[in-house]
Amino acid sequence: MADSEYSPNTEVGFPVASSNSLIADFAFRTPKLDEFEDILRNTVTEHRLTPASRGTKFEGEFGFSGRSDFSVFNTRFRSKLEADLAPEESDDRIGFAMAVRGSNELVMRGKEYSMSGSQGVTFTSGPPRTLRFSDESDGLGLIMNRHRIAEYCAKLLGRDIEGHVQFETHFDLDSPAGQSWLRLVRYTSTEISNPLSLVRQFAAARQQLEQMVITGFLLSHRHIYSIALHQPQPAAAPYYVKRAEAYIEAHFTYPLSLADIAAQSGVSARSLQTGFQNFRHMTPMAYLRSVRLRHAHQALLTADPALSTVTDIALFCGFNHMGEFASLYKRTYGVNPRQTLLKKLKA
Repeated sequence: MADSEYSPNTEVGFPVASSNSLIADFAFRTPKLDEFEDILRNTVTEHRLTPASRGTKFEGEFGFSGRSDFSVFNTRFRSKLEADLAPEESDDRIGFAMAVRGSNELVMRGKEYSMSGSQGVTFTSGPPRTLRFSDESDGLGLIMNRHRIAEYCAKLLGRDIEGHVQFETHFDLDSPAGQSWLRLVRYTSTEISNPLSLVRQFAAARQQLEQMVITGFLLSHRHIYSIALHQPQPAAAPYYVKRAEAYIEAHFTYPLSLADIAAQSGVSARSLQTGFQNFRHMTPMAYLRSVRLRHAHQALLTADPALSTVTDIALFCGFNHMGEFASLYKRTYGVNPRQTLLKKLKA
């Protein structure tokens, strides 16, 4: 490619997708430092480039394929230089970077992180960051959307999470997980830049690729939810078990039978029994007793001994046999119900 030459489907400084593609492509090479800074500003983020020594001839190459929040990019520099990245407050992206050839560094918050074929880095917007490039260095980077990463993480965990997922900066690419991630990055780079790739023509294919990349990133790199993600996840209880639990919680004061609960759950008593045994490791009636006991305990803790008795509270919560209630209560809480009731009076 000639100096300062742009790919055919781009305008100066801006990546443009062809009419039948979902991917924008951009390729550029220049000996002019200010031109290269403009390209990075318009495609990735603002950079201020500084050669390591005065009089050094600059030559830089940059390639970009994708969208602003899901893309791959390549850099090539012939001489040493530093790139200062301006601090950003509202950027919802996270970047992964490594050196395919040579050895580069990221300096952030006073710490240095190496980039090579065996070590990568991840970083987001926020504090000032400096990238140091060695002689004859080739870099490979991947940009992802932090909001979608949080969404996929919540789906994998089966629960909501607060805010963004915080990743470690250093990424060991020699580990088994790192090698798996590296293969995925290379596949993504090849696929997203291939003019004949399905991800360039069909939104569903591109979305599937992005989801695969984000899932791989979450499972291969360390972050605040790594331990939870790698623990075996219990299977979700079927709808009728959850429906039975909700019904029991709302009607524990009533004289419920197994048939009553099964009828409200929409399944047979046998199916309900099996569901509770498999997913709650107890019978529906044992679950009912545990709910009644929990409510009785809370009532005893807050009741006025001058106005309420253990019998009153037990009967209200659905217990008809006082001896059975007292025995179950002591096995669970270590004291008898009367001791709990009088504890407030003694205090």
